[in-house]
Amino acid sequence: MYLESSAGRPKVFRGRDGARAAPRAAYGDDDDDESCVSAASPRPPEKTASSFSARRYDVKWRRRRIASLKEAPEILLDEVQDLFEPDYLQKRLYEQNPEAAYGAVFKLEGVVADVEVLPTFVGAWTAVAAEFSYEAPSERDVAYVLRAGIRNEVAIDDVFHWTRDWGEARQVSDRYAALVAERFDDLDILPRDGVEVWLRDLERENVPCAVVSKLPEKMLEGCLDQLNLTRYFGDRLVAAEDERDRAQQAFLQAAVSLERQASRVVVFTDSVDDVISAHEAEMRAVGIMGASPAYELRVADLVIRDMEEMRLANIRKIFSDVEFDPVPELELLLEQKPIFGDVDDYDDDDEFYD
Repeated sequence: MYLESSAGRPKVFRGRDGARAAPRAAYGDDDDDESCVSAASPRPPEKTASSFSARRYDVKWRRRRIASLKEAPEILLDEVQDLFEPDYLQKRLYEQNPEAAYGAVFKLEGVVADVEVLPTFVGAWTAVAAEFSYEAPSERDVAYVLRAGIRNEVAIDDVFHWTRDWGEARQVSDRYAALVAERFDDLDILPRDGVEVWLRDLERENVPCAVVSKLPEKMLEGCLDQLNLTRYFGDRLVAAEDERDRAQQAFLQAAVSLERQASRVVVFTDSVDDVISAHEAEMRAVGIMGASPAYELRVADLVIRDMEEMRLANIRKIFSDVEFDPVPELELLLEQKPIFGDVDDYDDDDEFYD
């Protein structure tokens, strides 16, 4: 409250207890309410610091969980689904840019590039067999190991039948990886049509991309550098060092690197086995004709000849049944009023019907 003083003197503001307060002009002009509000009710620093600390803790916890999943011997689908469940803010952002909610996984061999790796791998296995006095494997056995995605140690024991000693198998596997890395110059790498254009479209829509390969990581990075595609994938690589003996596990690790739920990831592959593995991980699959004919790829969600046929509308169509914030059907519980109330509530003139 304020008290009106005598003429010619300014008004003096006093509180309820009668204490003299500073005039309003000291806080700014009469029309400047924002300065008064900010001075009168500042934000408590304790609450701001607490929310900031909680956010930092969530970020650190999320990074630790991602690192532990990548190092786990087997990645569980439910863990990936729960960890990357979009929160409220992410759902609202995805409403503005729906394509950014999804991720894309590309197989290197036959999809991103035409890489003839079989001769290189056969030569490396033959050289290892000569060093350790083993029988050289056949080209058919090496092709089976590549196609099935079998770990090197398992292939040494179950396919090549060299040794059952796991320690020795590990030593042979390390030597094989070193020989493969030395033979990078022997690889014949040819880019596939439409791949870079499609990756550019996905980058423009903020769709993260990952690449999966059976090559060692250094060779995989060398292939991407030679194709000028490194910037589209970054460090989201799944290589031979990750030791994923099944395609499903490799795709789940790619989903972890993308930080997307497996059900919102699409896999681009030319193999029927990879399509089935993607569906086992609740992912969508796009089959590219080449290594497999079109009638074998009918199990895929979409079959194309090459990447030049891909459009963003295809992604929307593939995930058309996915909703981020489905509205549950709520059952309305209507309050049931009795047909007849108390006798006193009715008059004698009221009519009742059966």
